Amino acid sequence: MTGAMIIVKGSIPVRSDCREDAVALVQALAEASRTEDGCLAYEVLVQADQPEVIVIWQQWRSMDALEVHFASAHVDAFLDAIPDMIDGQVRSTRYEVQAEEGDEDLDDHTVLEVDLPGVLLGDEIVLH
Repeated sequence: MTGAMIIVKGSIPVRSDCREDAVALVQALAEASRTEDGCLAYEVLVQADQPEVIVIWQQWRSMDALEVHFASAHVDAFLDAIPDMIDGQVRSTRYEVQAEEGDEDLDDHTVLEVDLPGVLLGDEIVLH
C-alpha cells in the first residue's frame, strides 16, 4: 500500500420522526461510495444504546481517494438532504494508518489520529 490508509468514523444524530429516511439516505450514500476506486470499506451502523444515532465507518486507500469521494455527486446529494434530519451535533474523527517500513501486513499498521481540516456543512456540522 502506498501512502497512508484513512479511516473515518462519524456519528449523525437524527430526529426520531425521520430516522428511517435518514438511515435510507446514509445507506444509499454507502452503496454509491463502495463502488468508488479507493474505498476499502463503508459501513452504516445504528448505535445500539441510542437508535437515533447513525454511525458511519469508512476506510479509504489514501487521502486522495477520500478527497475524490468528497467531490462526488452522491456526497453532494447526501449533504443537500441530511441537514433537515439532523438533531444534535454531528461528530467525526479521521485516522491515518501507516505501516512499519517494509511491512505489508495490515495487522501491523500503526493508527494515528490526525487533525485534518473537515468539510463545514453548517452550524456545528463538520464532516471529515
